[in-house]
Amino acid sequence: MKFIEYRGPFRLLIPHYDELVLFTMSLTCLLLLVTGVLSHMPEIATSSRQFDPGIFIPFIFIAIFMAGLILSLYHAFVDRPKTEIQKSFMLFFAVLINVFSGFMGSGYSLTTANGWFIVFPIINMINSMILLFMWRYGHFDESSISDQQASKGQVMLAGTMVLILFYLCHVVYEFIWIQTLSVCLVYSINFIRLIESLIFRPVPVSK
Repeated sequence: MKFIEYRGPFRLLIPHYDELVLFTMSLTCLLLLVTGVLSHMPEIATSSRQFDPGIFIPFIFIAIFMAGLILSLYHAFVDRPKTEIQKSFMLFFAVLINVFSGFMGSGYSLTTANGWFIVFPIINMINSMILLFMWRYGHFDESSISDQQASKGQVMLAGTMVLILFYLCHVVYEFIWIQTLSVCLVYSINFIRLIESLIFRPVPVSK
């Protein structure tokens, strides 16, 4: 059932991913991938020499995930309509990264978080439960990927905020990668519009 056609009581809870949300999620993943690869380069070089046929099926999922990640970055800067197959890849990326962060990250963070930081794993877990429920019962699909083009100013602001959050979490506070992902995803999904509205708030004209 299409998102725009759904009229049930859960409509307001159905995820709706616009370009800014997808961009910030993909940028966070890219930063984590780059830092992870750089910090584990010797292990990656050793394991790459050993080919295991059993990784073929997981490789397909990883390829679709990476396609969704790249497309999310691409469409944030290029004003072109998204095809249905592109939306499918982007939706797969969004669902997978949120469910993974919500359940894997929250399980760890709930046992280690202190003070107000505990809000991030709780919000992520709630988002993941809603996401899985809607996905399981077919209440959202590719129509949840918005066709609205974000402005360059919005993209630059969103990217800057993600870089600041990533630096604070990964470098200053030395969070492990799953905690950094959790914090950045909460910003991407729950607070990005609030920050944007504060920055781009119209200046009142004096009469």
